[in-house]
Amino acid sequence: MSAKNETDSVYLCQIGPHVSCGACCGLYNIADPSPENLEDLLTRRTRWFAEVPSTVAGIDAFCARVTNAEPGERPFPDFHHCPFLGMIEDDGRRVGCLLHPLAAGNAGLDWRGLSYYGGMACRTYFCPSVQQLPARWLTAVCQSMNHWHLHGLIVTERRLLTEWFTHLEKRLGRPIESDDFSSEAAAAALRTTFAVLKNQWPFRRPNAPGVCNYFFADGQYPRPEVKIGEKKMSPCRFGAIFRELDSDFSSPADVRAAEEKIEAMLTAIASAIHR
Repeated sequence: MSAKNETDSVYLCQIGPHVSCGACCGLYNIADPSPENLEDLLTRRTRWFAEVPSTVAGIDAFCARVTNAEPGERPFPDFHHCPFLGMIEDDGRRVGCLLHPLAAGNAGLDWRGLSYYGGMACRTYFCPSVQQLPARWLTAVCQSMNHWHLHGLIVTERRLLTEWFTHLEKRLGRPIESDDFSSEAAAAALRTTFAVLKNQWPFRRPNAPGVCNYFFADGQYPRPEVKIGEKKMSPCRFGAIFRELDSDFSSPADVRAAEEKIEAMLTAIASAIHR
């Protein structure tokens, strides 16, 4: 089965009461994309949006208020951060679009045409992960997530996910199966690994843009080659993973430490699957 056909039924945007993705709307492209700051920011926007009339003028005024109230620094200056991201509060709490026809207070009206990219882009765009990654990997990610912040950070990292699951499947000696991450032990092992890789990777280069990932396929903002000191690192088995983690190393010893860290993570996940 081709990757494209295999991913037809995998939906990554809104997948559970507390799990959703706003990465394509530039959610993490702010100076402080920590979960605490984003939670406060999105909650405030949601409250403000509820206070304005559902009119073009009211929504434009809301946009101006958000823009004036929040810092404009962007790790990726050409990657739009949408001011209409807010919180969906129903049977859970997760990031979502305040202009969506199903959002609270919109009475079924679709206001997404007032956004930067327009309503058609919002309705039809899906990130490259949907088209390029096999369903078994995307399903594993969705099964393992329990919060919107980490889900959005990792699900768009198609190159990192490709390398990671390729190594994991080699370790298992078979492809990932649909029930491999149905247990909490396996799901927690994968979730914890992704949290470390995205939020706590100790070898991230000092001038990296942070946790935000520019995942569009237009060639802007490519991740640079990994270095050891001032020299380009020679090819190694985890080299592609290191690059996708924006790594640089001060010495060969650091490279070995990073390899050992990746090995330990893969072992922990494989062991959890086999329980």
